[in-house]
Amino acid sequence: MNVTPMTIANSLLQNIQNQESQITQLQQEESTGQSFQVPSDNPIAAENTLGLNNTLSQLQGYTQSAQAAEGWINQTNGVLSSMISLWDQALQTATQAANSTNNPSDLNAMAETVKGLQQNFGELLNTQYEGSYIFSGYNDQTPPIGSTGATNPWPAGATDARTFGIDTNTNVTVNLTGWENVGQGGTSTAPVNYLLQAYQDLGTLSQDISSGPTAVKGMLKGLNQDLSNLTSAQALEGGRLARVKNTLTQLQNASSDLSQNIANTSGANMAQVTTQLAQEEDAYQAALQSGSKILSLSLLNYINP
Repeated sequence: MNVTPMTIANSLLQNIQNQESQITQLQQEESTGQSFQVPSDNPIAAENTLGLNNTLSQLQGYTQSAQAAEGWINQTNGVLSSMISLWDQALQTATQAANSTNNPSDLNAMAETVKGLQQNFGELLNTQYEGSYIFSGYNDQTPPIGSTGATNPWPAGATDARTFGIDTNTNVTVNLTGWENVGQGGTSTAPVNYLLQAYQDLGTLSQDISSGPTAVKGMLKGLNQDLSNLTSAQALEGGRLARVKNTLTQLQNASSDLSQNIANTSGANMAQVTTQLAQEEDAYQAALQSGSKILSLSLLNYINP
């Protein structure tokens, strides 16, 4: 088989083009830090990276949901703390009003104090978070306490749980409606909404103070039960918050590990790339120089056989 100058030229050109392609890919890896620019550069790494990115996207979605749940629970917890503080004031006033030494003027003043506490409690019940009434379940555009002070209870016994998905097949309830079982009593056919009960008890207390110490003494047990209910509700929210925080930590750790895994899978080994690029560039220059000499010699042999 005769080797013509054209055959030699084509072979040299093909080798040089292959080296140029390799240099271009290495330069792209060096500039982007990625081991591939298109899937065909590294099909296995590309497929693995796609799967890892999909998983990371799911984790990020759960993280956002858990953060939203955390915000809702924190808001509810803060309101419950204010309610409990308010209830301490109400109990102090009730205990004082149960004393038979109070004169009518004192009783009227205490009745007005409790009336103000009821108004404040109603405002707390009507707390909104991101445009939703936090104690109204999914009926979150209707405040529990109307503008006239009348209650707007949702259907008795309805749970109206607002839930957030914080992991695969894992949901957490973030809201309170007053129907949760916190020890408030009642029956399945006649449940008690402890939040509305507390609000109504303040109204009754304000009226009973004006009636005298006997009526107030009769309310003390119920008022202490109201406080116990609020404290239990806060403990319920505290347990939910701890669960969400624990899940958030796990999600953030998993996302961090996954991001590192993605970087290891799709990222270029920069030290190796730099070394290989230098070697390829040297080989490319050597190929150009040797190619020019070989082509010149082949051409002379062709002219002067």
